[in-house]
Amino acid sequence: MLRALALILALTGALLPQAGQAQNVPPELVAEMPQEVSSRLAHILQRGTLIVGVKDDYPPWGMRNEAGALIGLEPDLARELADRMGVELELQAVNSANRMARVNQGVVDVVIATTGDTAERRRQVGMLQPNYYSSGVVVLTREGYDFNSWEELRGRKLCLKRGAYYNRTLEEDYGIDGEYFSSNRDSRLALQQGRCVGWAFDDTALVQLINSQNDAAAGAGQGASGTFRIMDETILVSPWAILVAKGEEDAPLGRFVSDMIGEWHAAGRILDLQDKWGIPRSDFVVAKHALWRAVQFGRAVCARDPETGDHLYKCLNEAPLQSAPDPDPPGWIVTLYEVTGIDLRAAASPYNLERLQRGLMLTLALSLFAIIGALLVGVTLSMMHIVLAGFGLIGRILLLPQKLLVTVARMTPPILQLYIVFFGLGGILGNSGGFLPGSFAIAVVILSLYAGATNSIILSHALEAERAIHPDKSALALLPGAVSRGFDGLVAACVNIVKGAGMASAIAVGELISTINLLVSEGADTTTLMNGLLLFYFLFILGLVWLFKALRRRMVRS
Repeated sequence: MLRALALILALTGALLPQAGQAQNVPPELVAEMPQEVSSRLAHILQRGTLIVGVKDDYPPWGMRNEAGALIGLEPDLARELADRMGVELELQAVNSANRMARVNQGVVDVVIATTGDTAERRRQVGMLQPNYYSSGVVVLTREGYDFNSWEELRGRKLCLKRGAYYNRTLEEDYGIDGEYFSSNRDSRLALQQGRCVGWAFDDTALVQLINSQNDAAAGAGQGASGTFRIMDETILVSPWAILVAKGEEDAPLGRFVSDMIGEWHAAGRILDLQDKWGIPRSDFVVAKHALWRAVQFGRAVCARDPETGDHLYKCLNEAPLQSAPDPDPPGWIVTLYEVTGIDLRAAASPYNLERLQRGLMLTLALSLFAIIGALLVGVTLSMMHIVLAGFGLIGRILLLPQKLLVTVARMTPPILQLYIVFFGLGGILGNSGGFLPGSFAIAVVILSLYAGATNSIILSHALEAERAIHPDKSALALLPGAVSRGFDGLVAACVNIVKGAGMASAIAVGELISTINLLVSEGADTTTLMNGLLLFYFLFILGLVWLFKALRRRMVRS
């Protein structure tokens, strides 16, 4: 059934004009559905829907319109793939950190999401040739900074996007201090607030950002905004590749999508889409168009060889970026992998090991400081409550601000509190030239207030119960009994702090969970690292509970 359907689609594709197909494309470069379908392509045809992962934060390559639909140059390419297959299209938003995992896990069939082509990534996922676009890395800085070269940025803090191919090279080879954010919006806000001296990102996206800012300012009669400038020096130029799952690049799906990319180049389709979306024509795409439209002896130079089925090497391959290779892992790690399947090879590289150690120390420090802070907040607020409650109406009035604080801290999700304080209050302070609190300090304060508000309620009820039994004792004298009475609740609230520490990554605290996710997005073994993370948190929480119980025994003896 599927074979017949593929044959019908192939014949239809050969006889009818196709969406996006120029009339001057040599017939041997027109992408046709294979007569023999298998693996992922067979699944797509049976399902009747092609699922493509695209960006939603990279205008105009991938973004959302006012209705929330995904649009842009890359969604347009996805639409042409689905139309040629004769199936429906479903677009799913992916980001730099999860796009390779999503396609390898089968969540999406194809990824068209500004993915830089590197040698490391070719080992992890199916990166299709020919490449369809190219970009380099530049730095966006605020006016007032006089950086003109990457050497001047050595040792300085730069905003980085999680999962970008160039992050490691920037840190290792260029010596920058990376501050990692999960979205372009957050990186830009952090730059505006002065949390980093620049934002390192793709030159194509940053040029579009500056142009759109200037256009908006000019439309308002204000002229160019003058807020940002792009440093002239571009580095780490990398071609972009469309992704399929590892192993599918040589299967029918990968070969068909590769043929579509070649047809797009021959027809000048990507150039047309650049014009449509207001993107300056790329020298890379112009050169690809010239190469793929070339004809020799009446046949397209880049057509597949009739005997081997392969394209010429020069038509396909752009040299991918190649980082300096990591040293070979220790023998025991290799043996462990061969015997048990536990794969620590990626984590054993000096760069990754340093990141893991830093993430571990941040997690431990954040948890420790937040637990201490939550206990201090809980004790302070509960003592205020029990003291002021004894002053009748005046005391109840004086307690209103405290009740408001406790309600807001308990009922507002901590992730929202982190964002409001980091980007909201932090932005006000940064733009006014005042003190700019660091992300670690903000995370400690927010988590301390969040759990401390719960602790204050637990201790307030416990203090009231103790006072009913010992009405003559002072509030301070009642505290040990109240702590013992509400001990289990206090322990639960403090354990929740540890569980919630991972949310701090939203404001660029590189704790252990975000570090593990970064390693997984770069190709480290998911099963090993996630199970290791689970084991760490199990032992960490077990240790905390043991410590609290030891403290309780000490309190009882005293």
